[in-house]
Amino acid sequence: MPQDFQHSQNRRCKNHDYRSRCIYMITVLKSPAAPILSSISADPKAVKVSPIVSPSPAGMIINNCLQQLCRDYPALRILCRIIMPDHIHFELFVTERTELALGSMMAAFKSSCTNAYKEEFPQSRLALEKLSMFEPGFNDKITWRAGAKDAIYNYIVDNPRRYLVKKIYPEYFYHKLLLTVGERKCGLYGNIFLLDNPVKSFVKLSRIKSRTPDLEQKIKEWEETLRCGGVLVSPFINPEEKVWRDEAIRNGNGIILIVDYRFSDRKKPYKELFDLCSEGRLLIVSTEEFDAAPRTMRYAHAQQLNALAASIAALAPRSAPISRR
Repeated sequence: MPQDFQHSQNRRCKNHDYRSRCIYMITVLKSPAAPILSSISADPKAVKVSPIVSPSPAGMIINNCLQQLCRDYPALRILCRIIMPDHIHFELFVTERTELALGSMMAAFKSSCTNAYKEEFPQSRLALEKLSMFEPGFNDKITWRAGAKDAIYNYIVDNPRRYLVKKIYPEYFYHKLLLTVGERKCGLYGNIFLLDNPVKSFVKLSRIKSRTPDLEQKIKEWEETLRCGGVLVSPFINPEEKVWRDEAIRNGNGIILIVDYRFSDRKKPYKELFDLCSEGRLLIVSTEEFDAAPRTMRYAHAQQLNALAASIAALAPRSAPISRR
């Protein structure tokens, strides 16, 4: 399977005060020169897929530095953390306004990790070649909406299980499963873990933009979704909606596409969508009403697809009822 697309780690929200009281999901990628940060294996005693995360020496140093980060900056609290083999996630609560912006505190944290590793392993490549343990920058997701704090917490805690499932059951990404939404069973094709992204936004626009209710607020939401690595959900029917779909693809985000035609065992999406599937950036959800895409889209039918997209965008991580055929 091709490597997952890596979303940019350097974009910041233009309208957000990074010194303010807030809760973030922080993601930091290790550099290619750094050793693995952990190993993840399946618990042999568990009935279901249950991961065991074993931090490497580098991972243990990161754990220690996260604790030191909160001692250095008393306004910071780590609500949860996970050290994956090639990246780390943690939910960070800034409990009160800080003198330094988030970026400065994250830079200090990353520097302390690198320096601690070099001090413990002076003959390592990082020390000898004066390299950083991490890729430049970091990614932040801001808890804008109600329930976002818990969604991010669950996403981080569940990260090792998703990693293990992808490793043990790669067919989940290429074979169809069923998603139950209300009384409707929908076919799935692509990366089902896009359903677990804590930031999913439903895209629906009138062909005449001025007729879309709360347009400015929706644009802000979609822009923030793209910025923080979230997922856009829509049938992307009209040209205005397709503009957002194309921007998500260019930006490296995932999309959940709602369609009404089925995929047989031999059928594959056309090339651009197939490439997105193979990169783990696309999930197609199909009502399976037609053997092929209809040439015209009736208004009532478009409304049904949009309603389905809105329901899927509202699903909390790990709440999607998925079954095999």
